[in-house]
Formats: sequence, structure tokens, C-alpha cells
Amino acid sequence: MNQQPIFKSKEAFKIVGVERYTGVGISAIQEAWEEFGKRIPEIQHKIEPVTVYGFEDYSHDFDLNAGGFPKFYYIAALEVDSLDDIPAGMVGKEVTACHCAVFRYQGPVEGISTFFRYIYDEWLPASGYMLDPRINADFERPQPHGDNGEADEEIWLPVVKNSI
Repeated sequence: MNQQPIFKSKEAFKIVGVERYTGVGISAIQEAWEEFGKRIPEIQHKIEPVTVYGFEDYSHDFDLNAGGFPKFYYIAALEVDSLDDIPAGMVGKEVTACHCAVFRYQGPVEGISTFFRYIYDEWLPASGYMLDPRINADFERPQPHGDNGEADEEIWLPVVKNSI
């Protein structure tokens, strides 16, 4: 695997969705998406066209080397223009404008974790960049595709030049 990203600027944006902690395992991500899917009609202030995000928040309780699946907060979310009226049991988050390395993953859903490992274990250390400490997260934007059991998504990694 030797995919190189394209670099894009991302304006500040807001999301509202269902958050889960992956400390119980990867199933927490699926649970977030299942609940989110049922609760989409409750989300107000949606941006049109609707933009869906999988937001991996590494800013607190992050544990990469815990053995097994990394532990972090995951939000299955929609982009909104206001963080007013967040439904009970959901969270809202504002993400500052950032410069991103954007990767495209197309393939079996099971391969996404291996692709993330490539990004963080191989590409990022060799790139001259580091995660933007103001955001300390990455986010996925699923792309429209047929229901063939395959994933097709952009992975946006907010980065800054590594000064070390």
C-alpha cells in the first residue's frame, strides 16, 4: 500500500450525531451508525446537500496501543449550520478550518482499519506532517455508491507541518 493523499483546505464546519467510545471494540462504530440512521430525522439545521461524517475524535481518552482496536470517541454525524437544538443523547461539535491530507479508500469494509494503520504507521511518520493539534481528529466522508458491501470513502486527516 503506497497511496499518496491530495491536500485540500477545509472550512470550519459543525456536526451533530451519535457518539460512541470504541473502548468496547469496533462494534461501537457500527452501533453509532445504526442509532444515527434511526435518528437522522431528529437532527435540525442540516446543510444541503446532506453531508455525512464519521468523525474520529482523538482529543481525550485516546489509546492507540491498548492491544486490539484503538480506543477513541467516534461520531456518526451530519453537517449542520447551527449547534442549537441538539437532540437528547446526541452530541454537537464545531471543527476549526484546517489543511487536510485526503485519502480515498475503496474496498472491503473490513480493510478500512488496515488502511488507517497505513496512514498513521507509514504515511504520516514519513510525510513531514503531524496531526493538527487544534483538532486532534480525522474524519471520513462516505461517497455515494451501490450497495455492494464495499466501502468508498474519503479520509480527511487535518495536518500541520511537523516542526521537529
